[in-house]
Amino acid sequence: MARNKAIEERVKTLVAELLAEEKSEGQLRNINDIEDAMVRVGDMVAREFGLQSLADHTSQLPDEPCCPHCGHAGEHLGERPRELITRRGKVPLTEAKYRCPKCRRLFFPSDCSART
Repeated sequence: MARNKAIEERVKTLVAELLAEEKSEGQLRNINDIEDAMVRVGDMVAREFGLQSLADHTSQLPDEPCCPHCGHAGEHLGERPRELITRRGKVPLTEAKYRCPKCRRLFFPSDCSART
């Protein structure tokens, strides 16, 4: 609970700074402008949160992941870029691609880590 309160205070401070900038630039002329700014800032925060969270998640995956189907060690085949579609829009993601030599299936540790 205290952590949420601390985050809330940080958000309030950031919003006050952003609001002051928007006002000084004459960006908030009416209610529609205010709502547009709310959506724009919310989307930016959500996107950045997603980018950083996903980067952290993929950096913590095992160096030698096992196949989620048979458990055999996978062979690294490189990276694949993709876009993760979230409720707040698309977030780019680069993830490691592996092939299991035993069952010959492709797998992506970032997808199967949720199953373990």
